[in-house]
Amino acid sequence: MGKGRDYKEAMRVEVLISAMNVEDINFYKKFNLECDALIINQAGKNSYQEVYDDGKKIRMITTDTRGLAISRNLALLNSTADIVVFADDDEVFEKGYLQRIKDGFIEYPDVDFFVFKTIVYQEGKEIVKVQEDKDLSFYNCLRYGSVHFVFRREALARANLYLPILFGAGTSRGSGEDSIFILSALRKGLRVRTNTSLIAKVYNDDSTWFKGFDEKYFYDKGALARALFPRFYKFYIRYFLYSHPEMLREIKKERAREMMLKGARDFGGYNGK
Repeated sequence: MGKGRDYKEAMRVEVLISAMNVEDINFYKKFNLECDALIINQAGKNSYQEVYDDGKKIRMITTDTRGLAISRNLALLNSTADIVVFADDDEVFEKGYLQRIKDGFIEYPDVDFFVFKTIVYQEGKEIVKVQEDKDLSFYNCLRYGSVHFVFRREALARANLYLPILFGAGTSRGSGEDSIFILSALRKGLRVRTNTSLIAKVYNDDSTWFKGFDEKYFYDKGALARALFPRFYKFYIRYFLYSHPEMLREIKKERAREMMLKGARDFGGYNGK
């Protein structure tokens, strides 16, 4: 019992926050932090700040780079923590989240990557994607966004695993970097598991990429299908359209399929080239 407690106390956790145009490092106070944090502030210039607050070290790297995936990768490269937590700038952590995260890794010492429960508020709706505790596989891992992701930093470093910079906010292809990331973790042999302990709430009322289920949306999803499943993307496109009839109100299914196939071909060629 004592050994587990000592390990939990020694486990260093750091929240990696992606943000834009932050003017003051005191911005960190809105997150209800209980551990160290690193803010990547995309603001068109380059600088560094750090402060200490009740034993917590808060750092902010301001950079002239652009893109959510680039921001996450920069945070990973500059973290030295045992456990890292992805966060957006519209996220507020729950009281006790730090202990819940540590308890998860104590209970499952062979898990490299947790998808923790996070409540997302969007367009007046409460979205809860983590409904049960279970191991994830290729077949059930693609529905979770990166605001749920908590993982052992060294496990990712050993696997040389980073987010793909051709997808996500700040690119021409909208979302999808989180799906490629978690699927790549599984392909690299990491154990990935959901955890129903609530760690944060996200107030995501302003999407920077979603403009409706139009032709561009399906074109981008086709590119993502090719990135996720280079050999079997046509099967995934068929499954995607079958599984999401609610997306086919603005565009006919056949046209959506055409745009997805075009996006897949433009991203990966006709023969995977």
